[in-house]
Amino acid sequence: MKLDEKERDTLANGNGRMTTILAVAAAVVVAGVGGYFLGTRTGGPADGADIVATVNGEQITRAELYEELVEGYGSRTLDNMITMRLVNQEATKAGVQVTAAEVQEELDSIKESLGGETMYQYYLQSYFGMTEGQFEDYLRMQMTATRILEKQVEPDDATLRQHFDEMQASEESRQIIARHILVGTEEEAKAIKAQLDAGADFATLAKEKSTDTATAAKGGNLGLFGKGTMVEEFEKVAFALKDGEISDPVKTSYGWHIIQVNIPEFERDKDKIKEQYVNEQVSQRLSSWLTELKNQAQITNTLG
Repeated sequence: MKLDEKERDTLANGNGRMTTILAVAAAVVVAGVGGYFLGTRTGGPADGADIVATVNGEQITRAELYEELVEGYGSRTLDNMITMRLVNQEATKAGVQVTAAEVQEELDSIKESLGGETMYQYYLQSYFGMTEGQFEDYLRMQMTATRILEKQVEPDDATLRQHFDEMQASEESRQIIARHILVGTEEEAKAIKAQLDAGADFATLAKEKSTDTATAAKGGNLGLFGKGTMVEEFEKVAFALKDGEISDPVKTSYGWHIIQVNIPEFERDKDKIKEQYVNEQVSQRLSSWLTELKNQAQITNTLG
């Protein structure tokens, strides 16, 4: 299933997590170079190990290459390295740790949500200009920063109730909880709908049948979302369904969907409401928090 940007963020995660990850990556993107090239400037004759190229017998040394890279990209790269160091320092203070296995799990989820390895590489090259190793570094930083901020956002019931009431205050702002099963043909969709009508479990069929692999593993769960998030055909049907109701097959440009909707209730869905609230707060605070860290830190940057 190939999705546009808004759909991908929602269908992949149901909670805006992907939005935050891609936004942070875009905010700290480097122009195709990593922080590893900031070397020591050296002079004098080069030995064989210091020669990186020759042009008609004329040598280009590693020191000259580093000099060019620092001149062209050093300031931005060093600034990103400073940001990552600050986040790591805050993580130590907060007792937050992100393991290599957790980063890999998140990376695998991102690849899946983008449509596989090919689309993932396309995003890295076309949007971010990063290598996979560089993106992993920024992903680790984003996950670490998110966990730090999550510990700072602990809404009480009154705050969550206000958030929920504002969310559901009007037809335009209200949100629903939905899950879907996506297949390639109308015949497949009708067969699945017949199974559901006969009492089959929606989540089980989603895991077995749905071609939207990012949500299939979660029983087709799309989480909370509002209007303007999904394609028109999907949204029109989803927002017309009653609580617990399952749709007939719905055709979009991505295939045929079976949709089930739950109208959120505060007490029943408090965990989902809290998750959404915390994600929104973290997303809103992240950029300003990183700026505050820099403003409050004692930093010496000789590259300017």
